Amino acid sequence: MTDTHAHLYDCPHHRLDEIITEAIDAGVDIIINTAVSLATARTVLDQCDRFPDNLRAATGISPFDTANLAGGWDSELAALLSNQHQRKKIAAIGEIGLDGTNPAYPSIDTQMPVFIRQLEIAVTSNLPAVIHSRGTEKRAAEICRDTGVKKAVFHCFTGGAEALEYIVNSGYYISISGIITYKNSHLRELIKSVPIDRLLIETDTPYLSPVPRRGKQNRPSFLPHTAVEIARLLDISEPELTAALKNNTAAAFPDIYY
Repeated sequence: MTDTHAHLYDCPHHRLDEIITEAIDAGVDIIINTAVSLATARTVLDQCDRFPDNLRAATGISPFDTANLAGGWDSELAALLSNQHQRKKIAAIGEIGLDGTNPAYPSIDTQMPVFIRQLEIAVTSNLPAVIHSRGTEKRAAEICRDTGVKKAVFHCFTGGAEALEYIVNSGYYISISGIITYKNSHLRELIKSVPIDRLLIETDTPYLSPVPRRGKQNRPSFLPHTAVEIARLLDISEPELTAALKNNTAAAFPDIYY
């Protein structure tokens, strides 16, 4: 399996070896190591150099990190993609997006131009976009369509049925985290509305550990707990789900396998 969204940039050097080994032992052979800023983008690219068989990078600026950006930030991001050595490691632009629920985030007016500019970079670079869209799921999808984004992954989806329908009808992907294992999560019913060919899964490490690991710091090796629960909720076999996820990952992130 592939963990389509994890944040390992804060992982101490000596711990990263352990985390990767645990993931492989758990059947998670590829991890998309996702940045939230230019600084963390450089870190995840360095980590990908250490583990070229198991790590891919998503490079971008998250909604939370859109305030007080230095001039030329978009040129710096684009420069990572123009470097042939770096470009090989980059599977997506992300995480980028909009957040309308957390008052600690910059205003939507601050987030919006950074989001749109990064979508433009994704289009120009022919890369998928990894979208943070809490409370703004449909709006973010509309902007993706307006910007000409062909492939987008709505990471850690927590939206409702209307947004889900709009996203999948736009040709985009829904990524489900460990939240679906929480007994009161609305995703436990909503998952049945996700077309099997538009479904991805993630850990969002180090956050949102699935049951039975809830309360512990999340890690990619916990991904199978989410897969087992999704297979149960969809009433399909685990091998059937795993095969679908592998196909979907290759379709959503065409540069992930090399």
